Amino acid sequence: MRRALEERLHANGRILGNSAAIRKLLERIEKVAPRDTTVLIEGESGTGKELTARLIHDRSRRAEAPFVAINCAAIAESLLESELLGYEKGAFTGAAALKKGKIELADGGTLFLDEVGEMAAALQAKLLRGCRSASSNASAGCAPCRWISGSWPPLIAISPSKSVRDISGRTCFIG
Repeated sequence: MRRALEERLHANGRILGNSAAIRKLLERIEKVAPRDTTVLIEGESGTGKELTARLIHDRSRRAEAPFVAINCAAIAESLLESELLGYEKGAFTGAAALKKGKIELADGGTLFLDEVGEMAAALQAKLLRGCRSASSNASAGCAPCRWISGSWPPLIAISPSKSVRDISGRTCFIG
């Protein structure tokens, strides 16, 4: 049994365990990783949503490209749009230089939006437009990347906005 556990740890590099729940999670990761689709990971704080997102990224064709994570609940609403989309020099007071946004930094890789349900509805709508157009054109700070979202509680329970469910709703669900 110890050897099987060591093989499991070696196989995924990050998630340790051999319970039925861990085996099911690892099976889901292996199924979704090669697909180029958005993913929603739901789980309580500390359950490994970002770890799971990183493992999906590492097992995907995007593994050599950047993995960029942002916690949407940890950044003030007024700053989140600039963090995600970036800004041009002079765009507002204090914008002394061009700053690439997290979406552009994830170009060709994976963008992990943790606590996506905490995002304002207006910004959700902008991201949805970006998500829809990113695969065909890298404009307005929206580079082609894989979108993985994390949330707790489940988005359907906390978000009256259809946009956030659209971003994550056309997804493979891991939770």
